[in-house]
Amino acid sequence: MRITTLTFIAFYLNGAIDTGRYDDLTVAEAKTEIGNGTIFDFLRQRLGNDIDLSILTKEDEAELLSEWQDLLAAVNERRKMGIEMRGLPLLIAYLLEGIQRRLPR
Repeated sequence: MRITTLTFIAFYLNGAIDTGRYDDLTVAEAKTEIGNGTIFDFLRQRLGNDIDLSILTKEDEAELLSEWQDLLAAVNERRKMGIEMRGLPLLIAYLLEGIQRRLPR
């Protein structure tokens, strides 16, 4: 997946955060949706017009979901990413981690 695709989604999530309408979406809620494999449907429903995921193919969604589920199992988001309260910043942190993983070393 292209890094530009990841940044595109991150910009939308950042804009959604800026509205203040999703401050009640918790880390626990986002983690549950990731764990259940329903995060993209959840985002479409919950954020509505504040997000456009049409750039993602089903294969992209599957790739991101797998990556996020791996992060969910392996990473302490508070310690590594500084995230402990809100779910959308967690998703941005996961996208940033994905960008780092895709950059040449």
